[in-house]
Amino acid sequence: MPTLAEALNFPALSAAEPVVRVALQGALEHEVRWVHSSEVLDIAPLLRGGEVLLTGGTQLLALAEAGRRSYLEALASSDLAALAVEMTEWDAADVEALAALAGAAGLTLVELRRTVRFVDIAEEINSAIVNRQARVRAIVDDLSHRIAEHISVHGPDLPEILRLAADALQARISLVGPEGEVRQAGEEPGATLEDVVAQEAGIVVGGHVAARLQVESATAGADVIAAATSRLAEVLALALVQSFRPSAGQVAEVKLMRAILDDAPRDAVERLWADTALPEGPACVVLGVTLGPTAAHEAVLRRAIAVGAGAPWGRGRAVLVPLSGAEPPAQRIAVVSALQEAIDGLPVRCAVGPLVWDGVDAHDSFTEARALMEDDGDDPGVVDVSARFGSRVAARLEATDFVPVQVRAALGRVQDWDRQHGTALMETLGRWLDSGCHATSTAERIHVERQTLHKRLAKAFELLGEDPRDGGDVFPLHVAVRVALLRIDS
Repeated sequence: MPTLAEALNFPALSAAEPVVRVALQGALEHEVRWVHSSEVLDIAPLLRGGEVLLTGGTQLLALAEAGRRSYLEALASSDLAALAVEMTEWDAADVEALAALAGAAGLTLVELRRTVRFVDIAEEINSAIVNRQARVRAIVDDLSHRIAEHISVHGPDLPEILRLAADALQARISLVGPEGEVRQAGEEPGATLEDVVAQEAGIVVGGHVAARLQVESATAGADVIAAATSRLAEVLALALVQSFRPSAGQVAEVKLMRAILDDAPRDAVERLWADTALPEGPACVVLGVTLGPTAAHEAVLRRAIAVGAGAPWGRGRAVLVPLSGAEPPAQRIAVVSALQEAIDGLPVRCAVGPLVWDGVDAHDSFTEARALMEDDGDDPGVVDVSARFGSRVAARLEATDFVPVQVRAALGRVQDWDRQHGTALMETLGRWLDSGCHATSTAERIHVERQTLHKRLAKAFELLGEDPRDGGDVFPLHVAVRVALLRIDS
């Protein structure tokens, strides 16, 4: 994929006379995963990371400083490659002010000094990205074909397989066995550490991690090395089938995990747990799958989870994660964050089940993780089951016969007003209730001035017939608004 520096030199984008106003360390070498254009201010939750976002800047210019800051901070948290803003109508002071806010938020900012068609920029760069991905697949497919031919003639000769891969990728390849023994092929990359691309993958045989594959190169692209590492791990797993023998600890962990997946009796799970070295106490279950013909999920799970018991599950892997520290909820959140960091653009989807205070009950965590993994789309990323609790409750409430009647009774006039006037009073009301009726945080979240927020709320209260706080209990209204918004979103 092109780097940001390369993307800025594409003809369609260079025609906009881009000027990098803020560049984080290494930003120009950041690979661009895709190019989007949008004027939507609340777009950050829809981004996956690595994108260049093009915006005309009109709505951004209309925001007050607090709104601009919130917008930039939200984009920075999405790991955006860069925000490119058309600033032909901005004065110098506004440009400098936005650059200062972007720098404080940790976001790379590009000023576009000429008006161009964003669709031309997106089509040119995105086409190049797709073509690059096709070339990567061709390289990896050719390597797989050559290794398969060698195995069919000479058998699973590991040293020769490693040599073939090292020559094809111009890389150094290391295979680290369970006891730490190392087999290597290829020359050590003759470059500084910053120039070396490195990838690692676990090689899984019969549900056990039989070895670790490490690939290092100073010449091949990161996308080539990532794809080749995943494919090579699959090939090596087949080559190791006959020779690998799992340790007693690995066997015990797989038995425990399979018992949890199968909802074995409680005493059986307790007995199997005692045979492992895993700490007892709170735990959760993590599921990981690869959205494609690779084993990238194995590398993600191994990188993010230091201690756990895993076993094959469906088209992926399930891992029991002990949370036996002082703050199990915080440990679980740390697992979610580690998975998000480990995925980093890979075609991997993980689901983290809720915490169970006794690990013997981990089947409950698995059941919840599986439900969202199967029912909540098929996009890369991490699904935090606990974070989806509210929306899942609202969805089930909506399916109950009496709920739509009650929602309409409470919010009918607000719904009709939004529909007739093209307003978003319902959304504003929902954000305000979500914040605990806190005006300042709501205004920052929806990027409006507090005065604008109060005008919207005043109109909503008029349509409701009262300020909901006057009745002393906003919970019924909050439930109704959430269910109504769920229907709008769907």
